[in-house]
Amino acid sequence: MDIIAQLIRKIKKCRVDNPDQLLVMIGKLKAHKDINQGAVESGLIFYGLALGLEKIADHRIFNLHSDETLNVLCDQIEEIKKREGLDEDEFYARGDPDSPEDYQALNIEFQYRIDEIRGEVMQEFEEEEMADLFIDNNKEYIRRFHSGWRLLEKDNPEALKEIDEHEKEELSDFL
Repeated sequence: MDIIAQLIRKIKKCRVDNPDQLLVMIGKLKAHKDINQGAVESGLIFYGLALGLEKIADHRIFNLHSDETLNVLCDQIEEIKKREGLDEDEFYARGDPDSPEDYQALNIEFQYRIDEIRGEVMQEFEEEEMADLFIDNNKEYIRRFHSGWRLLEKDNPEALKEIDEHEKEELSDFL
């Protein structure tokens, strides 16, 4: 388990703009997944793979800008921001009642496409169960992600508080 935890900590530290290093660590973690079948290892590995694959997706989304749908949505959002007099680094908070309806609608589409890409990356890396949870049962995906994160940080009370807050925030969308 220590080797798995060390590998996941490296994935956590790895920058999104370093996909080659992420790919190597994800490959190693997938090898451990094939070997280790215990509940603790399984939870840790789920968290580590999910974290790594989300970083791979984020690299494709935010660094490569290779998705045409996202590019079009981003341009449309920027046009609305200009129309509304917002600076480049300004934005409306999600659900802001003062934000234009078209801005909110485009942000919902943008987030939906991001989620689709993340699911596609999970499928690309043959993590079908993870992708199914992410796409069809996101609440359970969030629960398993945070359960694995808790296993990693089980001896760090401050980190456990942060994990609880993070999970509560993510699950608030389901209330």
